Amino acid sequence: MNRSSHRTLFLRVFSLVLMTFVVLTAVACSERDDSETVRIADYGNSGADFARELALRYPRREAYSDQEKMASGYIADRLTEMGYSPEIQDFTAVDDDGSSKSSQNVIVHLDGYGFRYAPKTKDTGDQTPDKRKDDLIMVVGAHYDTPSVSIEPGEDGVTEPVVADGIHDNASGVAAVMTAARIMREVKPGYDVIFVFFGAGTASYTGAKHFLSALAAEERSRIDVMVNVGPIFAGDKVYAHAGHNSVTGGEYKNYAKRRKLYQMTDIFFEYKLNTRNGYAIYTNQASFLAETTHGTRGIFREWTTKLSDHTPFDKAGIPVIFMESGEYRVKSVSEVGLESKNPLFISSNGVISGTQFDRTSTLEELFKDMEEQRARQTLPVDWENLEEETDESDDGTEQKRIPRLPLRVNNTAFVIVQLARKGPLDYEFDGS
Repeated sequence: MNRSSHRTLFLRVFSLVLMTFVVLTAVACSERDDSETVRIADYGNSGADFARELALRYPRREAYSDQEKMASGYIADRLTEMGYSPEIQDFTAVDDDGSSKSSQNVIVHLDGYGFRYAPKTKDTGDQTPDKRKDDLIMVVGAHYDTPSVSIEPGEDGVTEPVVADGIHDNASGVAAVMTAARIMREVKPGYDVIFVFFGAGTASYTGAKHFLSALAAEERSRIDVMVNVGPIFAGDKVYAHAGHNSVTGGEYKNYAKRRKLYQMTDIFFEYKLNTRNGYAIYTNQASFLAETTHGTRGIFREWTTKLSDHTPFDKAGIPVIFMESGEYRVKSVSEVGLESKNPLFISSNGVISGTQFDRTSTLEELFKDMEEQRARQTLPVDWENLEEETDESDDGTEQKRIPRLPLRVNNTAFVIVQLARKGPLDYEFDGS
């Protein structure tokens, strides 16, 4: 072999070695980057701890009660610690006997960056679009009162009964909104956001009615969406629904009124929350006809017949998203309200809200046992440090195993935080 051939062979071998080195280095860097990436919705335990503390301090915070009023003060104090200046909005209602009773909403405001015009559609019509939209409002709310529960005495008729504390309905929903409010002080929204913690939500959503009626017409006209977070802890799945105002009849729907719902589900898919975190957002996919509050009959899909704090906004024509946990694999409207198919809840027909099952110790013990069975563990789990343990996710990456309450509170908050950066049609978030 001549000198030229040796040189050619040497160059080929050197090139191969160099390319191998580059590939291995790139893979190593990629793996290192992946391991160093901040986990999606890694908001810690403060939201879940808040929900537990709210339930512990004020377990029977029923509408118009003293405990409800004290709970509103507790919420306001926590918001103040975050740097907000909460407003206590008092309102009254009149009983059948003519006596008045009072409750209160807790409200805070956060300014957003706004949205810039970035057309994606071909036809903008005859109107000249605004170059920016800086004054649109997103309302995020949850009621902090609990449904009334018929408390029965202990088995011997003397001992104290087990008292529900509303950790599910609705300390969990309040905690998700509280967490979103905390995170949005750092991850700034595009919308101007109004966070509202409604009083008397279980009493025909009186707090939500009062809040909306107290808004000036100009401010109400700037609301682009209202997100209502109901009980998200104990139901089998987390669902998101559009409002009755998105149902036009039969199989037809108002896409403009459902666009925010679709943006929320897009966020779930975009961030692969099921694969990464074991959290999923479902939409009702039933196929039978149901009647709306405005008398239209439409396919019962992507909306719910349940009425809650979003209902006054829905009736006012504002796009809404109602988040809750439950089970919508049902065959008729009469089955709506089923929250879990777990045998523990057979005596309440699968309902947890407003029952003695809505208690922190009962529910956390249940989900701890379910997690242990899922993992087929034979040794006790160190639940104090559970978030440090890992499972392998569907894509082969290691995944934290997080108890249900912080998992659902944090991921629900994460989706709301991201939704606050999703603008109206043809507009994009502008954080510059």
